[in-house]
Amino acid sequence: MAEALNIVGAGPAGASAAYAASKLGFRAVVYEANPRPAVKPCGRGIPTLSNLPFDVPKERVIADIKGAVLYVDGVKSVEVRDTVRGYIVDKEGMIRDVIASSGAELYTSSPYNASNGTVKVNGQVREVRTGLLAGGVAFYDGEKIYGVQAIVRAPKLESMDYLYIDFDTSLIGYYWIFPAEEGVEVGVGGFESPQRLRELLERYIEKHKEMLGSYSILSIAGAPIAVGGVSTGSVRGLFKVGEAAGFVLPLTGEGIRPSAISGYEAARAYLTGLDVNSVLESLNISRVVRIHRSILKALKGMSPERRRDFMFEIPAAVHEEVALGTMNINRIVKALASKPLLAAKIMKYIMIS
Repeated sequence: MAEALNIVGAGPAGASAAYAASKLGFRAVVYEANPRPAVKPCGRGIPTLSNLPFDVPKERVIADIKGAVLYVDGVKSVEVRDTVRGYIVDKEGMIRDVIASSGAELYTSSPYNASNGTVKVNGQVREVRTGLLAGGVAFYDGEKIYGVQAIVRAPKLESMDYLYIDFDTSLIGYYWIFPAEEGVEVGVGGFESPQRLRELLERYIEKHKEMLGSYSILSIAGAPIAVGGVSTGSVRGLFKVGEAAGFVLPLTGEGIRPSAISGYEAARAYLTGLDVNSVLESLNISRVVRIHRSILKALKGMSPERRRDFMFEIPAAVHEEVALGTMNINRIVKALASKPLLAAKIMKYIMIS
């Protein structure tokens, strides 16, 4: 076993892997293709009950989330307060903090070449033949959708402390409005082309101008999102972790927490001589991903009308348990007690995993 753990990718998985290495007395070397870590646009949300392997620094919390409201095709379905808690974080700052606390060497602008197993660091080529591949969705071989997100200055939502989510039955995806550092993040993700999603996003923002106030769009960016479920494996001796291995919740697109957990546990397994892929596949977060995937597959097989009815049928408590990944069976069963047919379907999705 090498003294240093090689990690390709400085996202949540790569940072958590470096953190795990430090806990075990190893040093890590992290290679990031981009000039900065964590450049992929995302909602930056982390549930309070997240089982993250590290503490979120208080100074990296942008907003303290105290609830959520869910719409289906623009019609209000569920609103919860206090039972859904979490943070919107400065993802780049948080990841830099985690890597720094691990004592890892971080090399940015150092892309990995999967065709020959090398990285380029300051113009010099290095072989990287062992370690972890946390390079993100580019290395994922399962189903993907696309997401597009705008940073919007919105005076009316300056003190926003909840998540605004709108499920679109035709996209089989979501629009969202989350707090951000410079206003709010307004995004859309689903089974459509990037260009079409951008058009839909711009239309959605205009449609919600009364809610946003005298808004201005500061930036728009997009990226693919892994929704095909966990797919472990390796590339030229590097074990895939994070989004490269599908650690994203397919229904919600949440990726920071699943990726971070996978990176931490993969590093622990690798450095203690365990089978990395077996450890990853046995994680509880892998089970949650499988449940999300089974529900998404079912939704894809429904007509838009049936999807709409299904989403409205689901009680708030079940939405919470699935979205947060807590999967408290007793709470789910209790919430579905008066809906035996729906209960049978939901439990099938949960137990099949």
